[in-house]
Amino acid sequence: MTCLTRHSKPDPFATHLRDRCAGEWLRKLRSQAVPWIWTFILIGLWTRGVALDAWSQAADSNRDALFRLTDEVRRKGWIVFSGTTDRGDWDLFRMRPDGTERQKLVDMPEYNEGGARFSPDGGKMLFYRLPKSDELQNNEYGTGELVIARFDGSQPMVLGRDYPWASWSSDGRQLACLTPKGILIVDSDSRQVIWRLPRQGIVSQLAWSPDGRWFTGTADHLGPFWNIARMNAETGEIGALSETDRYNCTPDWVADSVRIVYARGIVPQVGGWAELWVANLDGQPPQPLYAEEGRHIYGACASPDLKHLLFTRSVADLTRVDHRDTTMAIIRWADTPMRGDDGSDLRRRLPKAPTGPRLDLGPGWEPHWTSIDLGQSVPISMIRSKPPVSVRP
Repeated sequence: MTCLTRHSKPDPFATHLRDRCAGEWLRKLRSQAVPWIWTFILIGLWTRGVALDAWSQAADSNRDALFRLTDEVRRKGWIVFSGTTDRGDWDLFRMRPDGTERQKLVDMPEYNEGGARFSPDGGKMLFYRLPKSDELQNNEYGTGELVIARFDGSQPMVLGRDYPWASWSSDGRQLACLTPKGILIVDSDSRQVIWRLPRQGIVSQLAWSPDGRWFTGTADHLGPFWNIARMNAETGEIGALSETDRYNCTPDWVADSVRIVYARGIVPQVGGWAELWVANLDGQPPQPLYAEEGRHIYGACASPDLKHLLFTRSVADLTRVDHRDTTMAIIRWADTPMRGDDGSDLRRRLPKAPTGPRLDLGPGWEPHWTSIDLGQSVPISMIRSKPPVSVRP
């Protein structure tokens, strides 16, 4: 018997037989594997193509939906809001609801202006001004100096600090003001007090309903935190419309006088993000309209035709307004409740809610939507005009 060592020469016949068998096996393996490899490749390419096609269709659908929303609101009046200038102050601007024709409306270089509201007849506008050195805050801007002007910002009259959180009556002839002495109803021309009501714990953001029957505002005595109050304008009867176990603020009436949009805030020690909700006078529980995980939603108002909602989105809580992360947006009321993003908590709470379309309008704060035609108005610069007239009651 012959033993092969590492110095022995291999048998040529055995080597040939081994190589031939190995070659046959490899060829057979390749002939069987190649079709399967190509099958996997083709399946992968097809799946990727289907996914890309679905993504493309979804993107086209979202883009089309946004175009339709933009077209819907383009000529529906104007939006007036506060925005920053190169000087670092806040002035009043106007723009179309689709974000076009953005230009300055009121310019007071030594002041920050905010909280603009038009009278129901469209002839006049009120807003507040604060020294440029004062920071704008959601809960304090209405304590500045009240200014009343024509709808285009001309002929301004500075009434001073005696008219905090002023709101127009339904006919535009009176103002409701939230003073330390109570809610004062003041003649908008003569500044004479017509009647007064106890403020009943309302602390800020007073608003008079379009039908003149109700007040709303942020109150601090209807629960442990801030709540959205509804007060009878005749009797002073008051009650909470929002949940009372959390902070709530920035209420505003819808034109039908039966709904109020507001910011549903956070529960202390828990945190979270302020969301856009609606409360009803008919006793129904409040309902969500729009929310994001990562943005606070404040300062909302409904369009004059009740079909759209305008609001601000901010990364930081608006105790102090920061122009760098405070922007405005519009959605359809019919698309609510809507999720502004795909956060897990929102998916759990609002699983059927759509995530758009949302029309982003760029930087701005405390917007107001009006159907008044501002197309012919000229931006008013307080640099070139006469000083505003100061009026005392």
